[in-house]
Amino acid sequence: DAMPRAPRYGIAVMVLATTMGLASTVSAQAPIDLYDLADYRLTAPVFEQFVQASGRIAEITRSDVAFNFAPLFTKDVALDGDVVAMATGLTARLENHTGLAAALESAKLTPREYSKFAIALVAAHLAHGFMKAGVLQRVPEGAPTNNVEFVKAHEVEINDVLAQLGIRD
Repeated sequence: DAMPRAPRYGIAVMVLATTMGLASTVSAQAPIDLYDLADYRLTAPVFEQFVQASGRIAEITRSDVAFNFAPLFTKDVALDGDVVAMATGLTARLENHTGLAAALESAKLTPREYSKFAIALVAAHLAHGFMKAGVLQRVPEGAPTNNVEFVKAHEVEINDVLAQLGIRD
């Protein structure tokens, strides 16, 4: 089962790394652009806020039936080739849902920051998993190696919060 998924995920990581390398060609007019995502670095203080907000977000998405039909996160969240559209859509959903917006506010995170952190975290988590499995020998060029190192250093906590959000390996 792991082998058929590995090439698909590997391709997603490669697409993400390639698009990160093209960040300078994307217009800065978008609310979140590729440059924002390519330059984003995972940090412990924001991770603590992310964990706090994610606990509440997980509760809300489990109890609000609207999320049964349109989950906030799906298994393929990192496989969509358009990370900018994914981040923009996630930001809009977080802004437009009263409970989710309140969860972020209580954790002192903006929907934009939460979205950027989530996308960077999932991408780095995938890359780290592929490296551990031997699918990738090193972090793809253009991808932030320090984000993969962050995931390696906080692997247990990251696995826990991603599982809460419904994102599993």
